Amino acid sequence: MPIPEMSPQQKYEQFCHTHPQYKNMSMKQVYSIMLKEKIINEAELAELKKPLFDFKQDFDNKSWSLKGYENMGLYIGSDQNKNKQKPANYVEVPKKYHPKFTELEMKDNKTVNMSAYSFENLQNKYNKDKYNVVKNSNNGIIVTDKKGQPVFKIFSNYFGSMIVFHDGKNESRIEINRKNEIDGYQLVTMKDGTKITKLYNKDSYFPRSVREDYPNGDSKNTNYDEKTGQIKFQNYWKKGGCMAEWIVEYSNGKPYKKEFNGKTEYPLVNDLDADITAKNALGLPTTRSSISENVLKRINYDNIDEILENYKKQTDRDLMQDIEDEIGLPPSLRNKLINHIEALYCKKAPAKESGEYLAQKLFDDIYGPGSGKLSQHVQMIDSNNIKYVLAQYKRLSHEKQGDMRVDAINLSNILYQVSSIDCDLGEISDKLYPIEGLLTAISNETGLKESVRKNLIKQIVNASLNEKSPEVQSRIRRDIASHPDDNHKIEVDIYRAENSRSGDFRTPESEKEKLDTQNNKTFSGQIKQGRTGDCWLLAGLNSIIAKPEMRKRLEKLVTFDSKSGDYIVNLKGIKKTYRITQTDLKEYTALSTGSEKVNAVEIAMDKLIRDESYEGRENLFFIDDNFEFINNVTIDGNFSSFLWECLFGINSQNRRIHVDPKDEDFNNPNRVYEMHLKAADKISINGLAKSEKEDNYSIISRHAYSIIGSDKNNIYLLNPWDSTDKITITRENFEKLGAGIECYEYPMMA
Repeated sequence: MPIPEMSPQQKYEQFCHTHPQYKNMSMKQVYSIMLKEKIINEAELAELKKPLFDFKQDFDNKSWSLKGYENMGLYIGSDQNKNKQKPANYVEVPKKYHPKFTELEMKDNKTVNMSAYSFENLQNKYNKDKYNVVKNSNNGIIVTDKKGQPVFKIFSNYFGSMIVFHDGKNESRIEINRKNEIDGYQLVTMKDGTKITKLYNKDSYFPRSVREDYPNGDSKNTNYDEKTGQIKFQNYWKKGGCMAEWIVEYSNGKPYKKEFNGKTEYPLVNDLDADITAKNALGLPTTRSSISENVLKRINYDNIDEILENYKKQTDRDLMQDIEDEIGLPPSLRNKLINHIEALYCKKAPAKESGEYLAQKLFDDIYGPGSGKLSQHVQMIDSNNIKYVLAQYKRLSHEKQGDMRVDAINLSNILYQVSSIDCDLGEISDKLYPIEGLLTAISNETGLKESVRKNLIKQIVNASLNEKSPEVQSRIRRDIASHPDDNHKIEVDIYRAENSRSGDFRTPESEKEKLDTQNNKTFSGQIKQGRTGDCWLLAGLNSIIAKPEMRKRLEKLVTFDSKSGDYIVNLKGIKKTYRITQTDLKEYTALSTGSEKVNAVEIAMDKLIRDESYEGRENLFFIDDNFEFINNVTIDGNFSSFLWECLFGINSQNRRIHVDPKDEDFNNPNRVYEMHLKAADKISINGLAKSEKEDNYSIISRHAYSIIGSDKNNIYLLNPWDSTDKITITRENFEKLGAGIECYEYPMMA
């Protein structure tokens, strides 16, 4: 049987075994000798230099190192038995070792063979005449030579185990997780009295950090980018110090921030200032070529806010404006630099700040002098800032219309005074300069090709749907497909997509209970709010359901068609009817549980609000910053009176009814009540109420509750989060809440 070709790793191991004089040399030095002696070639050298943690490739290619030379058919044993004759049928089963950690025994399933490091196996492995194998107090195992020098350690911790191999003054510490997989490893070496510890992740070639412990007790820590090997962070500690002596943060391998003795400096800001204020040999203003690297490579997501802020603080100038004013820069490079900074800023800044910044830039691109970068600014719109972009843009359009109207009215007055011409230029101005949303403004940009305009609108729509659930995406895209050229309606659809993830504060327990919604086709009291912010609607329904007379009227307005499986919701008060199909019920996945009939009302009201938003072309959309609702586009956030008025109608009898909680009879069969708390410093108010399930019930601010009855001393509430749990609060404590009360009285003559 021919002897198999040795792998480069096996050649390296054999060379070290047969040339003990090279024992203390580095791997790199040994590689060079082997290459010079033609023991390995260049290709084999490249194989030896592969990353330490390329586990996937190592395992997939089966590049295991077989301990000793068993794979060659040779038997290598201990000194005592190497001359003993083995039986004729003896077969040496080769053990598998990690290709990079040649002492680490592995299994076929890519995990560490931890059984090889049991106390018994280690005793068999290490000759007792040369080594001591002992357990320590923490059930760890330590192997030392007869001089007391450590050779091997293994100990367990919460995360798994640590295996340590000692080679003279150096160590290899391999971290093993609870699944017996390698998580990472550390190299510890000594150099001129300095202990150097390098930490690696399991799939990284470069160390993630290096710690240097000096003989005098000082230490230095350095963090690296594991992909590029560039330094990211460094600090220095004096012996016994409680704070670092100095800290340096890097970008693109160069310092951008230094902290020393309580002072902070920004070398990158200094470099940028020098780039922009440079002068050539003739003393004329110029720009250093290093500006490209300093902006594109050294300004990044982590430091963008600090650099912009401190550039402004140090120079009293705006960095982006300075670059914009650098006429000596080629236009393509200038735009590239500004785009880089703007994109990072918009990604890093708070969503509102980023959105309002982009809205102004987009507005200037379309109406003002702009920068000709409409496409670039559209690309900076994302799922976080889009609602602020759209709302602020429409607000800017509204301000522009107001300014133009003022100018037109002033011109009308002048014309009348000079020539007695009486004309209303204000109305003409409104028609010439209507309030436009961003999509409409882009669509009207005739300077762009139609294909470009459509693509920009498509980008904005896609940004709004990014990270949304498949159900929301499907519903919104279907709405858009029904009016593909109506930009106002598409903008409303985007707002609705943004509201799709809003909701009130929830208790985790309520998420676990799924009431039998589908089989309940009646208005029951078993309602639990879903992930939408429609507490106002559910509280309004609970108030109706609690009053038999009002519930009878409600049952007549919401009926079930047994043939089609649809619900017919008649909003009598505004003379509109909605047919809610089983498809609708399946698609609205975040609604309340407990009653399919209640879901039908939720969907009908949501469709009504959508339709009204479609019609409100001049409406400005405002964002509630506390809950981040966009007003009046979905069932998220409203008042119960809106539901009652849609169902039953309005007249002078039920408009603005004042209710005094001190003496109001909340049992009135023809009145329904809702309580809501405004925003407060405290999210929940404890100690004022109790319920059938909780002795100390928490009342939540920015939330709506049904008032379902009262007696002389108490008022009774229902929380739409769990309509099965009746809440009791004294009239005295109710006043302490400072709650608002809405009341609707059904017209007796209706």
